[in-house]
Amino acid sequence: MKLNKFFCPTTDAWWAVALSGAVTDKKPLPVVFDGHELVLFRDSAGAAVALEDRCPHRRVPLSIGRIREGHLQCAYHGWTFSGSTGSCTAIPNLDEAERVPDRYAARAYPVREASGFVHVWLGASADAAGGRLPAEVYRPAGREFMGSTVVSLAYREYLAAMLDGPQALLEFDGVRLTDFFLGDTRPDGNNLVLDRGAVWKGRWLPPAFVNDHPLILRTAVPLVGGAIHVQLLTAQELPVVTLHIAAGANRRGTTSLCWRGYLHDTRVHGAPLRWRHARMLGRAPFQVLTTINGLALAAVLVQPSQQYVQAISRETTAKLAAA
Repeated sequence: MKLNKFFCPTTDAWWAVALSGAVTDKKPLPVVFDGHELVLFRDSAGAAVALEDRCPHRRVPLSIGRIREGHLQCAYHGWTFSGSTGSCTAIPNLDEAERVPDRYAARAYPVREASGFVHVWLGASADAAGGRLPAEVYRPAGREFMGSTVVSLAYREYLAAMLDGPQALLEFDGVRLTDFFLGDTRPDGNNLVLDRGAVWKGRWLPPAFVNDHPLILRTAVPLVGGAIHVQLLTAQELPVVTLHIAAGANRRGTTSLCWRGYLHDTRVHGAPLRWRHARMLGRAPFQVLTTINGLALAAVLVQPSQQYVQAISRETTAKLAAA
């Protein structure tokens, strides 16, 4: 399966790139999503802002600088930039009467927040920024668990593995994910969705030809952007755990991740005592793996992601034709 062949440049889209709580007015936050090197911080009004993580003067990363009065000051020569416009607001060796040329501006990106995620508009046309944010589908209604990391797996490969074998990328406390697909992948807007059976650990696996799994894992993988939506459901499709993962290409074939998830108050019949006890103690019901086991990943059969590759190929062909 060749995925890099179908990786196309960024189209204009919103990407969730960081957790809202990670973006502060104390320290710049560097992130890389979809190949864009960004620095995030909050201005004097508390709004999240994003700049290209390069000073236009000497290309030094702005993320190693400091926040001063809601603006970002480069650590190298002290040039200071507005996060909302990217304009250079101060250069130390200029006289107060001298005007800072407009060409000294850093690139600023449109930013919006929703559902505990900071979204950045990535693409060439900032004027087109609008529409629905990827994380708007995530509406927490319980205690949340969250985190962020960079994993040693290419972005498209990560999304493909989320369809073929999420058990190599995620763990649900007390739950074993099976290789039994409850139907084929199906389109849902800009996503491909797949259901698979799951069972409680310590219980016998049902025969492969019997569709009576007590749990369902539903994964929705995006064709555009990096919003992965995962749900653990009962056999009656009542939600047990909801997890939203923002993924994007980082450097050298790695993938940036940040996520939020929560446990529903659904009463789960048949859940083992140890699972219910762990929930009473407030333990996280899921874990996004920060270290991916290569042997486990290699053992995953390549099946549903074949439809994903075909869909990406069609998406790429359509974009090239429209260009």
